[in-house]
Amino acid sequence: MKVLLVYANRFELLAPPPVGLSLMVNPLRKAGHEVRLVDFMMERDPDGLLERSLREFRPDITGFSLRNLDNQSLVGGHNFVPDYVRWVTAANRVSPTIIGGSAMMAVPEALYERTGATWALAGQGDKAFPMFLEELEAGRTSFATPGIMWRENGTIRRNPGLLDGYADGDGRIEWSAIDRARYGRKPYMKHCVLTKTGCPHRCLFCDVGRSFGDRFVPREPQAIVDDLRRDAREYGMHRGDYFLVDALFNQPVEWAKRLCEALIRFEHEVMFYAVLEPTPDFDAELATLMRRAGCLMVTSLAGSVQEEMIDRMQRPFALADVHRCFGLLERAGVPYMVQYMWGGPGETRETVLENFRQAARWKPVMSEASYGLRILPGAPLHAVAKDEGVIDDRTDLLEPTFYLSAPLSEDRVWLDQQVKRMKRFRPHVLPQWAGLFWRTFRAGRQKLVG
Repeated sequence: MKVLLVYANRFELLAPPPVGLSLMVNPLRKAGHEVRLVDFMMERDPDGLLERSLREFRPDITGFSLRNLDNQSLVGGHNFVPDYVRWVTAANRVSPTIIGGSAMMAVPEALYERTGATWALAGQGDKAFPMFLEELEAGRTSFATPGIMWRENGTIRRNPGLLDGYADGDGRIEWSAIDRARYGRKPYMKHCVLTKTGCPHRCLFCDVGRSFGDRFVPREPQAIVDDLRRDAREYGMHRGDYFLVDALFNQPVEWAKRLCEALIRFEHEVMFYAVLEPTPDFDAELATLMRRAGCLMVTSLAGSVQEEMIDRMQRPFALADVHRCFGLLERAGVPYMVQYMWGGPGETRETVLENFRQAARWKPVMSEASYGLRILPGAPLHAVAKDEGVIDDRTDLLEPTFYLSAPLSEDRVWLDQQVKRMKRFRPHVLPQWAGLFWRTFRAGRQKLVG
C-alpha cells in the first residue's frame, strides 16, 4: 500500500521533529508498504502542501499525527482542531484516513468523531499500524489490532491500545524520513533521541499517564548510545545538541545515572536538554553526572511553589525538595529553567506572591509563568472541575477549556502583571551561566574514574 504520513503539528514551542511518525517508517517499509512523510511544522501553506502530496503520491491511506489540541494557553489561546478537521476532510476525498498522536489519546472518541477520519489509532503506532494495514489488506471490516477505532453498525468501536514503550523494541528515530533542515533554527528542536516513555505520577493537571502509559518504560542506555552513534555515522550528527524525549529524565534515578555514565564514555561529545522534576530521590551524584555527560540545560515545571499548592496539585515532591534540587544543580553547574503555572484549586493572590518569595532563593537561567490549567479527561483535574461545576457532561473539551481558581478568576489583569514580573524576576542569576553552554564542551569532559 502507498501510505502518506502527515505530521500536522504547527505549534513550535518545545516541539520535536515528527518522532512518532518516523518510528513507524521502517516497520511499514519492512512490511512492503511505500511510505512518504509530510511535515507541516513551519510550513507557510500546509493546505497547499497537503493538496500537492495527495495529488502527486495518490496514497491508499493517509495517516495524520495530531500532537496538540490547542496551544494550552488561557491567554491568546488557539484551537488546532478546526485545522485537523479541514485537513482530514481534504484527504478523505482522495483516500481513507486514520488519525493518531497524543491529541488523539487525550480525547479519542470525540476527536475521531469530529474529524470524520475513516479510522483512528489510540496508542503506539510502530507495531499497531502495520498490523492494522495487514488486516485491511485481508479485507477485514472489524479489527483486532490494538488501539484501532472504527465505526460499525452506527457505533464507534475501540480496541485497548498499546502503551508498552520501546524497552524491547526499536525506538530508533528514522532521520532519513525527516527534513532536518527546518528544525535547525532552535537548538532544542534540532536533534532528539527517545529515552523513555510513560509516567506513574498523577499530577492534577497532567494526562501523560493516559497518553503514554502510567509506568516508566526506560530504554537501555546502550541502545540510546547506539542511536547516537548511528546518528553520527549516517547523518553527521557529531557533537549534536539533543532534546531527550522523556516526560521526566531523572527517574528512575539509577537508570538516569547509568545513562549519564554511558554518555560520558561515548566517543562523541553530546549536548542535551532534558525535563527534570525536583523529586526527593534527585541527588548530588546525578547532578554531577549530568554536568559531565554534557547537560546543556534542564527545564523544570515547578508549578506553583507554595507548600499547600504543591500538595493540592498532587506533585511528586515537596517545597524542600525543590530548594534542594535547584541547589544541587547550581553547585554542579547545570543550568536550569523554571516554569511556573498558577491558578489550580485553592490558588489565591497570596499563594502566587509566595512563588516570588521562594524564587528569590534560586538562580535559574530564566523563568516563565502562565496561569490557567487545561482540562483534559485523562487528568485528575477533570473530576475536580466537574465537582466544582466548572464543566459538566455536555462540555466540549475539544474546545480549549481551562480551570482557574475562583479567587483569581476576576484577577486576570493582575495575573498578567505577575506573569511579566516573573519573566524579569532573576535577582541572583549566576554570572557564569552566560557562557556555560559552550564552555561545557570547549573545556572537554572528565571521564569517569574507575
